[in-house]
Amino acid sequence: MFPVESIYDAAADERMFPDLLRRIGDHFGAQAGFLAWMGGASGAGFQAEYGNDPAYLRSYVETYAPLDILRPALMETPEGEPRPVYPLLQRPEVRESRFYREYIAPQRIVDNLAVNLIKRDDMFATIAILRTGDVAPFSEDDLAAMRVLVPHLRRAVILSSHRIRQADLMAAYREAAQGARDGLVLLGDAGQILDLGPEIERMTGFASIDAARRSAFARALARAAEVGTPVLREFRFGSRKLRLLLAPRALSRNRYGDVSEGGGAAHAVSVTEVDRRWGFAYGAMAEAHGLTAGEARILEDVLAHGEMIGTAERLGIARATARSHLHKIYAKTGTSGFPDLCLFAHRFIVAAG
Repeated sequence: MFPVESIYDAAADERMFPDLLRRIGDHFGAQAGFLAWMGGASGAGFQAEYGNDPAYLRSYVETYAPLDILRPALMETPEGEPRPVYPLLQRPEVRESRFYREYIAPQRIVDNLAVNLIKRDDMFATIAILRTGDVAPFSEDDLAAMRVLVPHLRRAVILSSHRIRQADLMAAYREAAQGARDGLVLLGDAGQILDLGPEIERMTGFASIDAARRSAFARALARAAEVGTPVLREFRFGSRKLRLLLAPRALSRNRYGDVSEGGGAAHAVSVTEVDRRWGFAYGAMAEAHGLTAGEARILEDVLAHGEMIGTAERLGIARATARSHLHKIYAKTGTSGFPDLCLFAHRFIVAAG
């Protein structure tokens, strides 16, 4: 009996699917195999294969796919039902076809046990294992054994796509958070809102994604993502009028995660209330870099005034002491001077009040 737990191991890591496919093929005495799933019109998909001749795979795509006389019959097979191709290969019209003579026969394909694991408008998944050479076709016992595996393979495909999507969502937040100063919105390929950060509700009053999608705010977000550069817009949310800077960022993602639930996050838009007062998290900076109380006072003064001149007088200390503290700050923060320190401090900007 095939170890079913290995199917779910692959569901937890899609890189294991090729090895899983090979093990299934070995279990059934097959010499090659193919596993794929795809998501409707989205173009998302995943493929794993083993034992196939790369030249023939390429020729199928380039030449023989439109000539595949077997494909219609296999596509019509009900979901979850294993179907061997051997009976079809015995038909005269199949053997006389160009597809059989130029593609099937040269590879010495004896049988192809194929299963439509999932047949839905938004998702299609299939597995096929091939016997080639001087071997017998698949038996009724083989078909019965494959039927046992089908429910597990179907779940593994759905779980894998869902897991990748969630991983992409987390990666999108991590990637986008570097530039987010106030609110964060995740958009899909078409600019539709997928997720609103909690700050957006405070800022706009939108209580749900559906409410936000019907607004001028949503249209402005989509426009910012389309042009790829920050956009400044004035909005009215109830009695409040706000000027918001919408700064888009394209996100990288694994498209395999789009299969089970549709398109994932393609853009993150940082939403900044430009008229809001901002400041620095001085305490956090000092704690993160081990600044002494005296160094922390110097840091706050030079950043608050935007200059080093007058710091000693304002704090009532000797100029030599102020300079010594400042150079220690440079060393501890890994900065090379006052302009570099200002750039460093930008990481610690927070909303004031």
